[in-house]
Amino acid sequence: MPTVAPQFAIVANQDNTISTFSIDPATGALHGRGSVTSGGSTPISIAVDSTGHFAYVANVIAGDISVFSIDANTGTLTAVGSPVAAGLRPRSVVVHPKGKFVFVANEGSNDIYTYAIDPSTGSLTQVGSPLPTGRAPLSLAMDPAGKFAYAVNSDFNTVSLFTVDQNTGALTESGSPVAVGEDPEFLMVHASGKFVYVADTVSQAISVLAVDATNGKLTPLGDPVPTSGTFPRAIAGDPSGRFLYVANFVTGDICAYKVDAMTGSLSPIGVRVPTGAGPGSLNVDPSGKYLLVANSQSNNLSVFAIDPNTGAITSAGPPTPTGERPSSVVTIGKLTTAVPAN
Repeated sequence: MPTVAPQFAIVANQDNTISTFSIDPATGALHGRGSVTSGGSTPISIAVDSTGHFAYVANVIAGDISVFSIDANTGTLTAVGSPVAAGLRPRSVVVHPKGKFVFVANEGSNDIYTYAIDPSTGSLTQVGSPLPTGRAPLSLAMDPAGKFAYAVNSDFNTVSLFTVDQNTGALTESGSPVAVGEDPEFLMVHASGKFVYVADTVSQAISVLAVDATNGKLTPLGDPVPTSGTFPRAIAGDPSGRFLYVANFVTGDICAYKVDAMTGSLSPIGVRVPTGAGPGSLNVDPSGKYLLVANSQSNNLSVFAIDPNTGAITSAGPPTPTGERPSSVVTIGKLTTAVPAN
């Protein structure tokens, strides 16, 4: 009979700490499992590899990347060596789906750094030279196959496309950047790899782009979708790709949408749902049951249960305190037939 392996939420806080919480699979309740120092100044983005063994944290003020190993049973983080140098103001870190490379978008130096991952320790070694982007790349994302990478250039209101060498991790810019709405701050690739969604913060809308499966190039699909909330700053999708959630930073709420699997179009689900103050990061847990929201201005995490049929979200309990100004949240863990250790 299937049982649930331990699931954890890991949060980067701008007070230079990283917090870990276990997730109750039945209720979504969070239980603190301690915190560690980030190793750098002002952690702003966190990513984990697909196996859940390693976590990578971008420290925006320090200009470096911290590496941690993750205990699969307890969620405990252990620093791996010293932070590795990045560019100026690293803002977004992603791990290649095959777990071989880490990519970091640097807002201040307008470039992307590539690192090779040591499969035994998780440690990073920079490979190649930094690749220029447009101005102020705030968010970086990859397609599920790891063939393409996309960066939003916030000051240029565009999205750049890069192809990924599967052997070396080298990025090559492909074609001209594609225009989106005003001040894009975040983008997400759909679980199918067929669509890209961009949070246009000042336009207060979501740009929907189709992905060419052959070359990764993007084509806008109609007009951007208004969010109704103010300053959409983060997007998350459920693992099945049926639902999409958008955090509105100023109004402090979430917009939910149903995703058309054929066209990528978005249909609103209900009305906006309140969160804490300043929601700036979202993550759906691997089971697809819960949406976690990091509220940077109220210093806590909100958890919402996801209706598996409609995608509607309802509160799973009161917010859980974090460190100061939580800026990024990720979750790890999945269903397994193994019986967890006591």
